[in-house]
Amino acid sequence: MLRLIVLVITLCLTGPAVVTAAPSIKVEVDGLSREQRTNVLAFLTVEQQRKADDLTDRRIQRYHQRAPDEIRLALQPYGYYNPVILSSLEQDGDRWVARYDIDPGEPTLITLLDVRIEGAGSQEPAILKAVDKLPVEIGMQLVHAEYERARQLLRSVALDSGYREARYLTHEVRVFQARKEAEIALVLDTGEKAFFGPVTFSGGNIREDRLERYVPFEEGDVWSTQKLLAMQRWLVGSGYFSSVDIVPQPESAQDNRVPVTVNLVPNKLQRYSFGLGFSTNFGVQGSVDWLHRRINQLGHRLGAELSVSPVRQDISTTYSIPLAKPYTDVLEFSAIYRNEETTDVNSEITELRASHNFQRGDWREVLSLSYKHEIDDLANSQGVSNLLIPKATWTLVQADNRLHAGDGYRVDLETSGSAEAILSDATFLQGIARGKLVRSLGENGRLIVRGEIGATATNDFESLPASNRFFTGGDNSVRGYEYKSLGPVNEDGELIGGKYLLVGSAEYDYNVFGNWFVAAFYDAGNAYNDSPDNIFSGAGVGIRWASPVGMVRVDVANALSDDDRPWRLHITFGPDF
Repeated sequence: MLRLIVLVITLCLTGPAVVTAAPSIKVEVDGLSREQRTNVLAFLTVEQQRKADDLTDRRIQRYHQRAPDEIRLALQPYGYYNPVILSSLEQDGDRWVARYDIDPGEPTLITLLDVRIEGAGSQEPAILKAVDKLPVEIGMQLVHAEYERARQLLRSVALDSGYREARYLTHEVRVFQARKEAEIALVLDTGEKAFFGPVTFSGGNIREDRLERYVPFEEGDVWSTQKLLAMQRWLVGSGYFSSVDIVPQPESAQDNRVPVTVNLVPNKLQRYSFGLGFSTNFGVQGSVDWLHRRINQLGHRLGAELSVSPVRQDISTTYSIPLAKPYTDVLEFSAIYRNEETTDVNSEITELRASHNFQRGDWREVLSLSYKHEIDDLANSQGVSNLLIPKATWTLVQADNRLHAGDGYRVDLETSGSAEAILSDATFLQGIARGKLVRSLGENGRLIVRGEIGATATNDFESLPASNRFFTGGDNSVRGYEYKSLGPVNEDGELIGGKYLLVGSAEYDYNVFGNWFVAAFYDAGNAYNDSPDNIFSGAGVGIRWASPVGMVRVDVANALSDDDRPWRLHITFGPDF
């Protein structure tokens, strides 16, 4: 008891223990290109450890002492072996500042390039062409990444030309630091030319004649690593298999024809997925997906999807049949129900659709025929229509990263129509074109431009259901306005939709740190019947987070064309393309 009293008195007299915050450090690197600076920072221990929980003043000083050697190592891949480094470490209040002013010096130049091809492929045209176009040459600055690219490129061309045993007898870079010179030697032995033998499938529970549709070569074709990779990519992408292992059998080759065994492990027959999201167009949205990956040994699929939000409810089921090129060529039969209730327009759609999805060069093409039954409540007037609609869509996407592009573009073209003479209550022809362009501006900025234009030809606009009329406003249209709240109105001011559509947007976003961005934008457009004389515009700012599965966008937009100039919140999620 006495000991306890003494302990309490001691604590009271001494007070609580003082917790000293870990020191912080700022690292500054000057004198280098962006790429070189990035590599230097990756090598610097003082940079990598600056947020460590156990960082101390002594450790900061020790890391700083290592920095010159680390900088030299980081610059060697760019051909700089003797940089001049001025470094300093100072305290600025509670923070350390480490500065490195670097003069990389004169670069090392390539003075000798010895590239030789030996073996059966020494006169192969594709290989000789690759030799002539290597990304390294005499007189160029030595960049080790370019040397590695040249080395890999040459062997890759040989492999794809049928020389599956191609290997380097010599591959080296000799650097003479005093002379700032480098010599490169690449001696490639191609070996004998190989050809594809028979392909054997093991496992998979899919008929072999259907699996053979994934094979992009014939027996006797020249061996190609790229074609093997394509076959593996298509088989994995089919969803039928949890594992795809392609094994060449050179020991069984006859006349240089190498058999190929494809070992397949079937995937689970059924997949269930659940989702919960939010957008300001639709509010809180829940979804349930079900897929039966393999209805039969022909590889047919059956799927269903349910999506529910306060604005729109969707339920659909689709039966899919892979065709001659199953990785791009699919026939689908769908049944769809949709109910959408916006401020001024309610529509209920039941649709049966048959569609053919296939690839034509770089374009994704979909040809479809649907029969649609629609009940509308538009401008306080209810209508019922039945339409038989043929439709064609074309999509082209070119981007360095579809989730978060530095550079890229997308083009969507769509045409559809119906005729009263063919099982329809209305005659119309409609075309829509959409485009989106992303371009990098500077080191951290992006310009994003998008546009949409649509036109409808019809002899009786009143007979068109709501789903075939144009409206604007919302997250992916003119921000600052409610979803589908803009367009022509009747004499009572009630929204009726338009025959034409014109929307444009320009946005700039800037990477502030990590995966976080800030953005500013301007949108303009409207739906109209005669001329686009009443264009609505909106502008605002936003925050972006590049998540692993797509961009999360939070925008605040001002409705510039509204006399009251209200502000509206827009939240969306999805990839750039």
